[in-house]
Amino acid sequence: MRRYESVWVVNGDLPDEEVKSAIDKFSGIISSQGGTLVGLDEWGRRKLAYKIQGTIRGYYVLADFAGSSETVKELERNYRIDDRIIRFLTTKKSDKVNLEALQAEIAAKAKAAAPEAVPEVAAPVEAAAPVEVSPPAAAAAPEEPAAPAQEE
Repeated sequence: MRRYESVWVVNGDLPDEEVKSAIDKFSGIISSQGGTLVGLDEWGRRKLAYKIQGTIRGYYVLADFAGSSETVKELERNYRIDDRIIRFLTTKKSDKVNLEALQAEIAAKAKAAAPEAVPEVAAPVEAAAPVEVSPPAAAAAPEEPAAPAQEE
């Protein structure tokens, strides 16, 4: 098993639902071919450097995965067939992959991406009876009359 990165550009003129379905399709291809998806990074819509197939915007996606060369062949075959994909590039990151280290990396990314648990302390406090707030000391004291201005 080898480690790969694949970047593909979806036509930027497509609606978000079409873009999401394309991302799901290619993520599924990696999984169905026996690959392990380490990370999927969506870079979003960006302006292209030049027109490609009549479009000037594209939605960029980066997939980091481990798999065999057959996984890459099937993935790139589907890139070529799908009209929504306007460009793609797959590169090999390493020849050997330690599956245990890969699983640990996936778990670390998932743990970092998960939001931290916030304790719900505020709920019981709000349920208590309302507390009267006394006016500030300055407001409670009577005002002193201003001293008359002295003329020279």
